[in-house]
Parts: sequence; C-alpha cells; structure tokens
Amino acid sequence: MIVQAQQQLLETTLIAQSNRTRRIQFDRGATSKTVKDSVVRGTRDIYLVGASAQQTMKISLSSLENNAVFDLVTPQGAVIKKEVTSANLVLPLSGDYKIIVGGTRGNATYQLYVEINNAVKTETLKTKNFKITINSNCQEGEVTCDHVSYEGINVNTGESLQLIGKTLHTTCADGITPCRFLGYEFLNGKYRYMVTEDGSLLVYQGEKLLLEEQGTWHD
Repeated sequence: MIVQAQQQLLETTLIAQSNRTRRIQFDRGATSKTVKDSVVRGTRDIYLVGASAQQTMKISLSSLENNAVFDLVTPQGAVIKKEVTSANLVLPLSGDYKIIVGGTRGNATYQLYVEINNAVKTETLKTKNFKITINSNCQEGEVTCDHVSYEGINVNTGESLQLIGKTLHTTCADGITPCRFLGYEFLNGKYRYMVTEDGSLLVYQGEKLLLEEQGTWHD
C-alpha cells in the first residue's frame, strides 16, 4: 500500500510539473488574440488573462479531433465555466483569469481565441417628444470619452437619428484638465446636439438655440 501511494504521488507530481502556464497579451490596439498549440494527455495548458470587472470576455476553443475543452477560473479561484468549448460573459471581478485547456482523450491540438471588450454603458433620456439612447464605450475610470453614440427617436413620428459624439466637461484651474461632467455633445452638419447631465436636450444651429426639452434619465 505504501509503495502504491508513493507511485500515485510521483505520477501526480510529474503531471503537475508538466502543466504549462503562460500569459496572453494582446497586441497594441487589439482586443483579441488567437493561440495555436497542443496539450499532452494528462496535462493542462493554463493561460492567464488580465481583465477588469464589467468587461466582456469571449472565448472560443476548437481542436482538430474535437477533443479539447477548457475551464474558466476567476481571480479568486472560483470555476465559472467547466469543460466547455466556448463562453461569452460579463466579468464579475478585476484581476487575472485562468483559462485551463485540457484534452478529453489523447493529445489535443487546439486553437484558442480570446477577446475582451469594454462593456457598453447605456442610458436613456425621455423627453416630451423624444426618446434618446446614449451608449458610451470607454475604459472604466476614463474621465473623457470620444466613443459615445446617440440614437434619438421622435415618439410622435417614429423618425430616428444616429450620431457619434463625446462627453463634455468643465476645465480645471490649469485650463487643460477636464473636471466636472456636463453631458454629451453630438455634431450633425451645421447642427449641434447637447444632452446634459440634468436631462436636457438642446439643439443649436451655430449659437442659435432651436430646441430645448427637459426629460428624465432611465438606466
């Protein structure tokens, strides 16, 4: 019995030593990465992926003989996906996630695709005549954002308008640093649309105010 136990311990140790741990790093400006490799039977390839809470992670794993699966483990060690080939979820925590790839039979040659994006923050402003949806897609913690979309629907006619714009802020004492958030600005030819923090829709032509409606925000 003692010899058998020692043998099992030795085999477990050898397998653990054969596991490989690597970090997935995205190229500059990229949001996804594809890794091609093979995992030996009885071992695991462990990939570390740094991400933030509320970002979205998409994982896809394919293998030549359909014999590879992965587990997804949170920074706190909880397994949230087990023995799957795909996942698409909003991340609950910030830190290093583990994607653990293993074979279901024999050695497995695989291709692992990982994509991480920022979750889109959506707000809706309802005024007397318009329903306006604002989507901002920027890194959490960024003060300013130049990736904001506007969809305004006239509730009376059903007509819609889509625009791309940015956040607006006051300027701090140094004359450069953005301070208090004011709302959003969108340009449409010679017209300028402003959606303010307190729920006002303002439409200007140059300096002339063409439309002003007060509304309420809804998440």
